Amino acid sequence: MHTYHGQVARMLHEEHVAVIDLLQRLTSLLERHRPGLPPDMTANRALFNALATAIETEVKTHFEFEESTLFPLLNQNGERELSDLYIEEHRAIAPLGAKIAQNTRAALGEGFDTSRWAAFHPCALEFADRLTRHAESEEAALIPLLDELLDTDEDDRLAQRYEAIR
Repeated sequence: MHTYHGQVARMLHEEHVAVIDLLQRLTSLLERHRPGLPPDMTANRALFNALATAIETEVKTHFEFEESTLFPLLNQNGERELSDLYIEEHRAIAPLGAKIAQNTRAALGEGFDTSRWAAFHPCALEFADRLTRHAESEEAALIPLLDELLDTDEDDRLAQRYEAIR
């Protein structure tokens, strides 16, 4: 495991680890409950609540911070191709996540019937796959780059900014 020196790199890394863990738990549930076999909501309420909350808050804030603050910094340092790639991925993941969160909230109230689960299942698998690959890509490229680019003062300033919106 890599040790990051900067606060921003550590904050983003911790969020990646948490979301990947959540998505692994979701994927495991999806694998156990194929499209025609909805899960018991009582037994899985905590997972579905965590999923909806993560999408509505942490993932949304994470993407917004990267796009408004970090990607312009990458662009200034000759890394426009990387920031453009991540923005493109955000544009694919965010609407899928919004749909998953909305359907998850509805299911927390009403449960999943067979048809609702059959519609939810492939979207949730796609979302989990896309967001996992995105977080892993950021772990491999963005996080180490930020750790190099940000001096202590800028890292402190950006970490405070991020902490204020989380």
